[in-house]
Amino acid sequence: MSYAIGDVGTLAEIQEWARSNKVDTTTIELMNQTNDILDHVPFRESNTMRGHETRLRTGLPEIYFRQLYRGTPISKSQYSRVVEGIGILEGRMELDVLEKQLYQSSFGAYRLSEGKAFMEALRQKAATLFFYGDHAKLADEFDGFATRYCDLNNPHVIDASEFTYGSSSEDEESDEGETGLTSMYLVAWGPDSVHGIFPKDSVGGLKHTDLGTYTTTDNEGRKLEVIADLWSWSLGLCVRDWRSVVRICNIKTKYLANTLTGTLANVNNESKVSSTREDGWINLKDLTIIAKSKIPAGMRNRAVWYCNPQVLAGLEIQSSDTKNVHLHYGEYFGVQNVPAIHSRPVFECECITNNEEKVTAGGSYPENSQQ
Repeated sequence: MSYAIGDVGTLAEIQEWARSNKVDTTTIELMNQTNDILDHVPFRESNTMRGHETRLRTGLPEIYFRQLYRGTPISKSQYSRVVEGIGILEGRMELDVLEKQLYQSSFGAYRLSEGKAFMEALRQKAATLFFYGDHAKLADEFDGFATRYCDLNNPHVIDASEFTYGSSSEDEESDEGETGLTSMYLVAWGPDSVHGIFPKDSVGGLKHTDLGTYTTTDNEGRKLEVIADLWSWSLGLCVRDWRSVVRICNIKTKYLANTLTGTLANVNNESKVSSTREDGWINLKDLTIIAKSKIPAGMRNRAVWYCNPQVLAGLEIQSSDTKNVHLHYGEYFGVQNVPAIHSRPVFECECITNNEEKVTAGGSYPENSQQ
């Protein structure tokens, strides 16, 4: 999956462009070594210093019948302007100068090893923001997928509880306020659908600054000399077309084990299907088919699934029947043996929690309007 540099590009492509233009790309290489998920995101340089401004078409012009000797009324499309914000992630590393004397020639490797830990922390924080960032709760964050797709009235939010068999009325009542839930996300990346953004006039938003040696104080106010590095990443998420994302929400994690055990039983004995479904069997295969069908046909070839390890295991086992032709394994984004359902790859993302809040209906989302 590749996009032209100058419009959007993955971090690997931005790195290649920067190398050919003699730009220091060490930080980007470190990020790629420790972050598979963000390699999928096409990043685009923002068009303003305060964020990325985009126009969303919200209505089409009126079309009329032409009559002899009568003019045609003027019409125009309607659109709205949206500014997507950029968050600044930062971490400061300070090492006591005495460690340089202790490690001698190995100090550079030690310093790099410590730096990788900061880069890993940046990766995990960024991945979490792509799903759970909430500008309303914390002004420094940008809105993630879960925040944008948080209402069952949105046609691209699917309630998995409607495909969970055997839930009793008592169980449904106990679900009020239940937090043991998770989601699957289908994302069709692209410059006109959904992509990441980084600040104008920067290289991928990533930056490493060697702060050198300076004097600081410890927790008790005593002075000491340290060698410091500053790691930062400025990024955001732009959803230009709300139809490019589908969320399957309210997947009950306590039933995922039933899904695994039940499906294994179904493979060996078809008569056990009904008894299994009476005990919280989640129909992940039907859910993924419905979700895929909601993505516009022109975007489906770019769509990628994201879910946590428990959901991925359930999906694979449900699709492990020898008669099943919908699941196969292939190479995607340079990764071997990636499971794909209906020809769309499914990637494991541990930052998708098993503790999401229950999604309910509360807003208004007409089928033909922008989110």
